[in-house]
Amino acid sequence: MTDAFVTATAMTRFGKHLDRSMKDLGAEAVEQALADAGLEPGDVQAVYFANSLAGLITGQECIRGEVVLYPLGFGTIPIHNVENACASGGNALHLAHMAVASGMYDTVLAVGVEKANHEDRARTFAAYKAGTDVEDMFEVGEGAGTDRTPLVDRQARLAQALFDNAGMSRRGLAEIAAKAYEYGRLNPLAHRHIDVDADGVLGARTVVDPITSLMSSPVSDGAAAAVVSSTRGSGPQVKIGASVLASRPPKGVDGPSAAHAAASRAYEIAGIGPDDVDVAEVHDASVAYEAMAWTETGLCTPGDEERWAIDRHTALGGPLPINPSGGLIARGHALAASGIAQVHELRSQLLGTAGARQTPDARIALAQVGGGVIDWHTAVSTAHVLERVS
Repeated sequence: MTDAFVTATAMTRFGKHLDRSMKDLGAEAVEQALADAGLEPGDVQAVYFANSLAGLITGQECIRGEVVLYPLGFGTIPIHNVENACASGGNALHLAHMAVASGMYDTVLAVGVEKANHEDRARTFAAYKAGTDVEDMFEVGEGAGTDRTPLVDRQARLAQALFDNAGMSRRGLAEIAAKAYEYGRLNPLAHRHIDVDADGVLGARTVVDPITSLMSSPVSDGAAAAVVSSTRGSGPQVKIGASVLASRPPKGVDGPSAAHAAASRAYEIAGIGPDDVDVAEVHDASVAYEAMAWTETGLCTPGDEERWAIDRHTALGGPLPINPSGGLIARGHALAASGIAQVHELRSQLLGTAGARQTPDARIALAQVGGGVIDWHTAVSTAHVLERVS
């Protein structure tokens, strides 16, 4: 296998961008990433373009990547359209890695763009149902899909499971959210710049008990892009040590979750263990998702979630900083762009350019993002091990 390096990344600010199109958001991220790499569109041999909801939000059901990239000077080369719910961006990066590591291409581009907000909020909320098995969906309460995304109902049940099985408390969940907002305020590209502590999180409007409005990620628009190349360049670089995509266990099989399967295999390929990770970005569409990701990726021993939250184990300055970008909760969750936005943050962490969010001496990072729900379980997850090489 050929070594593959993330030689450049870029992202827009995530947020509610009703006045910006998918083309506009995509152009900003792609042009910045190419400029960072010193490339022109003609230097790129293939593009892996991720988007989840354009068909339901804007009506652009087909040729999404071609439509966004054509005005930027891309043509002739393969443009692959990728959809895998919230894991779409991670999936696009996985395919980009495969293309370079296999030796098929030298330089490719992974792009994630999401335009989820719409003037009709009910249209946005209903679109999120597409990330489930619509013929056999999990049970939801009144108002799901009209005044909130149906996935908040699942978040509430996951939070209750953490209370029952892991000894977590509402205070522990609130501390996870407060940490996200602390670092979101330090991130100029974050959707939410909110000054709020755990008490403020607990006092926010309850959406579905016990989840308050500040415990879940916002509906975000945005874009992110990453150049993946076999040419490493000079100076310190970020190598993709492993890239794995895994789906949930087969029907009737009580096997490992998608996140556990992806992370475990990624560690094996990279020749490391969870204890070797210096900084991570994990899926936190809600505080419950983040606590689950800690254990499913092997970073945290099951049963230690409450202690990790209360003792700020995952804060900057703690033993293992997680989601220093502010995570999906504060940086925002522009579905198909989120997995690449995680890598944008971690590349800066590994190169020592994260500023006030910097993890000292970080050399190995983990990016994990999940997507979709089938029969209650997360349908798919990607895991990327990133390594700083001199």
